[in-house]
Amino acid sequence: MVTVSAENFITDRSTTCCFTGHRRKDLPFFGNVKKQGMKNLMSSIQLCCIQAYEAGYRTFLTGMAEGTDIFCGSVLLDIKNDSRYPDIKLVCVLPYKEQRRELHDMMDRYYHGILLENADAVIVTGRADERDRYKKRNAFMVDHSSALIAVYKAKQGGSGTLQTINMAKRQGLDLHMIDLDNNPQFYCD
Repeated sequence: MVTVSAENFITDRSTTCCFTGHRRKDLPFFGNVKKQGMKNLMSSIQLCCIQAYEAGYRTFLTGMAEGTDIFCGSVLLDIKNDSRYPDIKLVCVLPYKEQRRELHDMMDRYYHGILLENADAVIVTGRADERDRYKKRNAFMVDHSSALIAVYKAKQGGSGTLQTINMAKRQGLDLHMIDLDNNPQFYCD
């Protein structure tokens, strides 16, 4: 694991893609990967990552929050370990150094550690006492990417995911939306 300060992180934005999406509570079956719907969602994430790779993307940024961020990171790690994709880079972007302490699910904690150990770089964008630490992390990822893979569903009152999607739209990123609301295959048991 190589930790790089946010100020010193350099990437080719044109070949960098970031992830956003909801936490476990808003995913099908609360993110239970033993359910067929979540297996279908994980396959959709994998397909989006491979399509991004085929389009020239090589560096992928994950915000490391429980739910979608961890799932996307673990899918990307599987792809990264496949010899057909030798030049993929995984970058973990933490809103603050101690982010792992907010993960309550045992599997999320496990994968968080695995992702940090296998990341090509780890970036910390803020401090635990900063009120806007997640927004700052999301802005960092959008500012350093030209594509966004989003796992999204409409929520009353918005969400950090919607905030990130809107940042990406304003900056003209290439959006790849996995719509949870209009894909019944994500809800089959």
